[in-house]
Amino acid sequence: MAIGSQVRFGPSLTPMVRILIVSNAVIFLLQILFRNLIGVGVLETYFSLQPDQVSRLWIWQLITYSFLHADFFHLLFNMLALWMFGSELENHWNSEIFLKLYLFSCFLGGLLTYIVNFWWSQGVVVGASGGVYGLLLAYAMIWPNREILFMMIFPLKAKYFVFILMLMIAFAQGGRVAHMAHAGGFLGGFLFVRYFDLFRNLLNWNFSFSRYMQKRKFKKYQEEMDMRVNSKQKVDELLEKISKYGMKSLTKKERTFLNEASKDYYTEE
Repeated sequence: MAIGSQVRFGPSLTPMVRILIVSNAVIFLLQILFRNLIGVGVLETYFSLQPDQVSRLWIWQLITYSFLHADFFHLLFNMLALWMFGSELENHWNSEIFLKLYLFSCFLGGLLTYIVNFWWSQGVVVGASGGVYGLLLAYAMIWPNREILFMMIFPLKAKYFVFILMLMIAFAQGGRVAHMAHAGGFLGGFLFVRYFDLFRNLLNWNFSFSRYMQKRKFKKYQEEMDMRVNSKQKVDELLEKISKYGMKSLTKKERTFLNEASKDYYTEE
């Protein structure tokens, strides 16, 4: 990949891309393990994209298919592309926005496959290609003139590289080519970049566990302070009642509350 006057094979691996690659690799090993131990593709049965099953509300398959692969080279090529183009996009935005783009492209790839299946049978679909092609188009839209080594030999601008790739996919032959998943991925990448602000506002996720714990701690502290204020007000009312009418004027419930409040909030250590 050539960037300006610098030429390098690929970018440094970014955190979310690393997680996705490791996840895909682990799941692929589980696929092999189940096939060898049981003789049946258990993961493929439940998590590959099978339009008939999606019609029976197995809607998770619209995403989970993208974490399964047919063979080692299928996995290898998708993960190489995920690394080379995904890492650049994650560095450009951040991990959260990058993951939104990737999953949205995978989802549209699955959704388009499901819709087209009503007229043209799609069979069983697996592979991260939908997400990868979404990344490719997003890359070309953001850096259209950045050079990419086509077939690792010929330098091509990203916009021409993606155009040639789209033509190759469109005219590719063979029943194992998931045309609709690829097309849906391209569409996902286009829509995400074209309407970036809309997607960012609509899909405002928060992956920060520490931020979640801070919010939870602050909420608990706020509730505690509100309880203290309310308790103090009620205690003042009861003390005023005692000063006017004496301790015997308190009900059993009021005495219990006054006793607990004095222990919880007014005991100095």
